[in-house]
Amino acid sequence: MKLFLVRHTEAIDYETESVRTDDIRFITPKGRKISTTVFKALKDDFADLDKIFTSPLVRAVQTAEILAVILKYKNDVEVANELTLPTPSSKVLQLLKRNTIFKSIALVGHEPMMSSLVQSFSDRKNFELPFKKSGVCYIDFDVDNGQGKFEWYYNPKTMEYHK
Repeated sequence: MKLFLVRHTEAIDYETESVRTDDIRFITPKGRKISTTVFKALKDDFADLDKIFTSPLVRAVQTAEILAVILKYKNDVEVANELTLPTPSSKVLQLLKRNTIFKSIALVGHEPMMSSLVQSFSDRKNFELPFKKSGVCYIDFDVDNGQGKFEWYYNPKTMEYHK
């Protein structure tokens, strides 16, 4: 399975009249622009994406929707509570095992979970790159044994792949 780990894009970091909790922080115009640029650059990598799961937090859902629009994704983006912090990687693995009909899945979530999933699900046990907002990691994942091969991380700051 192709497994893409996507960190949500930049969100507001302040309270507003209507935003008083972390759960409903929404993405900024800058974040929208960055994620659009990143997803357009990776469009070929995502070409055969079968499923998008997202954390239920607003900023992750909005990021997942931008990904869906850029890819002209034909299905619904699905909220997965397993992508809410703090959830152990074993619960995320159960989500993947329940969805083995899909050959390519994107999980949109948060730090430090995304870095933790890289370490848990790949041969990159010392993942030392900072998983930036709008960053994307690709793991060639074997669902049966719960492990995969780290293929690359795409840094949205440098617009470069790190292998």
